[in-house]
Amino acid sequence: MANPPITITDDVQGFWAARWSGAVLGWHKRDVNPHLQKYSDILVEKDESNRIFVPLCGKSVDMAYLSSNAKVSHVVGIDIIKQAAEEFAEDHPALSLQEYQPEESCDATSSGSIFHGDDITIIVGDLFNLLEMEHEDRAKYITLGSTVSAEDGSTSYLFDSIYDRASMVAIDPTLRNNYATYMGEILRPGGVMLLVTLDRRKVTDDAAKKGGPPFSIDESEVRQLFESHEWVDTVELLEEVNDLTTDDDKKRWEKKGVLELYELVFVIRKKKS
Repeated sequence: MANPPITITDDVQGFWAARWSGAVLGWHKRDVNPHLQKYSDILVEKDESNRIFVPLCGKSVDMAYLSSNAKVSHVVGIDIIKQAAEEFAEDHPALSLQEYQPEESCDATSSGSIFHGDDITIIVGDLFNLLEMEHEDRAKYITLGSTVSAEDGSTSYLFDSIYDRASMVAIDPTLRNNYATYMGEILRPGGVMLLVTLDRRKVTDDAAKKGGPPFSIDESEVRQLFESHEWVDTVELLEEVNDLTTDDDKKRWEKKGVLELYELVFVIRKKKS
């Protein structure tokens, strides 16, 4: 039976394709995120075989960092821009990523691809199209053509943890509640989510507060959003960090009407049963 296609919404793809065509990718960092380095143990609480999901992964070096952890068995990222997966594969040849095209019978019009490497998968497609799939269909995309063994069970493929550094702040704010619901569906009982948000704490006007992406999500919004979901056990703010530490950063954000900007780091735990 063919897998249902991961289609790409034209307006979403067009927006991000335009951003990727620029000379500088403001959200892409050359180095591993310091929050990830500091709190990576949270994502690998099992002794071995931890599965980690990285939504809207871009070509982040964080995925290679996670994949190199001996306690991690599979890192799965998804991004709507194929260029991101291609450049990640070029930047990390040791991971042996190869492009895989879903069966032609899936959907000849689908522009999605899957890149598989050593313990890592990058899916090219719309995040919400993937999340909205039935569990079994979604699992087929995650495991198709990869080295994940058959006994992992496509019908029960859940993640031990989710690493979200740039996903929730990038999606349309009206989709946040759906996003939180789906995060609970793909996490195993007792699983964890490491979430990094941006708080536009002091702005010149309301438009600057609501601008984005990246969109502003403060602590009260995170708590209100996740604590309202039945699957959530706890929401903990680990730290907040001033994101405007250089004159260049301050000038760049002042042009957007943002005078104070903080990164907030949360761990969100799913109930064990």
